[in-house]
Amino acid sequence: MKKYLIGFVSVVIVVFAVMIYINSSNKTLIIKKDQNDFVQVNNSKENDKESCCVIELKTSDHSENSIYNLESIWKDQNGNKVELKNFVGKKIILAMIYASCPTVCPVIVSNMKNLELAIPHNELNNYHFVLVSIDPDRDTPEKLNQYAVERNLDAKTWTLLSGSKNDVAELAEMIGFNYKKNANGTFTHSNLITFLDKHGMILNQSENLNQSSKNLLAMLNK
Repeated sequence: MKKYLIGFVSVVIVVFAVMIYINSSNKTLIIKKDQNDFVQVNNSKENDKESCCVIELKTSDHSENSIYNLESIWKDQNGNKVELKNFVGKKIILAMIYASCPTVCPVIVSNMKNLELAIPHNELNNYHFVLVSIDPDRDTPEKLNQYAVERNLDAKTWTLLSGSKNDVAELAEMIGFNYKKNANGTFTHSNLITFLDKHGMILNQSENLNQSSKNLLAMLNK
């Protein structure tokens, strides 16, 4: 009897262990490596379409030239054609994002909005915030306009741009922003806010998602 009881208990333990494994394999584990690196592990094929940002890509060295040397033509959230040199004369706060990003991009935009609030209102006209999509296939002007409305981004101080894949890649290379498209349609990319002077030259860059608006303002007014 004791022999059968031991066998029964062993079977129960094995079944319980298998159930724990199956349950854990369907969960997403977020591991924080350090202040800037995030690793996401997702073992569930069912949830693969929702996974994002497998690992953050570090930035590369940026160009010493003005981004206004680029001859690319973009469309803003209203469908108007825009050249980067249209921003000459203002200090620019620029980030490359994509509208369907569920994790890092909203944090970057939130940091930029906090910076906007930190700039004295009577000086705000000297600055402009620019978001450039790295997902031009899906981020149409209409999609970007919806994105701006949902996040209360004032068109007087915010411009959202969509361009060709080549133009996106060219700008990304110039500011040292790295990105790649994943098989599930999400993007792995650098976490980067770039500050430009009135001539389109890079003043400073922030890769830290936890920067305070005070620190960002100091970087902008370097």
